[in-house]
Amino acid sequence: MNIILNVLNTVLGYLFSITGDYGISIILLTLIVRTILLPMSLKQRKSIHHQQVLSKKMEELRIKYKHNKDKLQREMEKYYKQNTKNMFGCLVTLLQLPVISSLFIVFNKMPAQIGTVIVPWIVNMKMPDNYFIIPIIYTLVSLSPNFISYIPFLKIVKEVQVQKINLVVTSIISMLITFKAPITIGIYLITTGVFSLFEEVIYRLYMKNRCLN
Repeated sequence: MNIILNVLNTVLGYLFSITGDYGISIILLTLIVRTILLPMSLKQRKSIHHQQVLSKKMEELRIKYKHNKDKLQREMEKYYKQNTKNMFGCLVTLLQLPVISSLFIVFNKMPAQIGTVIVPWIVNMKMPDNYFIIPIIYTLVSLSPNFISYIPFLKIVKEVQVQKINLVVTSIISMLITFKAPITIGIYLITTGVFSLFEEVIYRLYMKNRCLN
């Protein structure tokens, strides 16, 4: 963990020497790290997609063989094996956690008591946003992936509609996370949220193109 922290601190310092702005440096470092972790993240998304497809097929089997339990059990066992393999792909998230948590620590412990052109209405990046603009932006970014499935062109599998309670919970959690968080953390969270959104859109376009070919 210390090695990761030292590397991230060094890169952040180098980016600051080029940009002269810690806000911009945070965004650039976040994008660099997320790009490096992109192969792992895409593998995770692929595993989740396969699980959704398998779940749909298993539900169809339950309907098709509802009067033939023996046949249903044999067919379901095949899908259970595939589902187990896909679940291992989701474990790549654990490999990302040390890097992501280190990035969080680096931004939270920044010594700079200065502002940034990214958030011109504040003078100290170590303080929370008293105008609550950062929390509102982060909440909107956090909610945006929930509405992707409503765009017909981006649908890759029949998906469960987003429930209102999930939107409410996401909104509350997002606000609580950034309500008293330093601007540094807010910029990091917004950047990684926007990156994840574009990553999801690109992945869906890739999967749709793959299905058409």
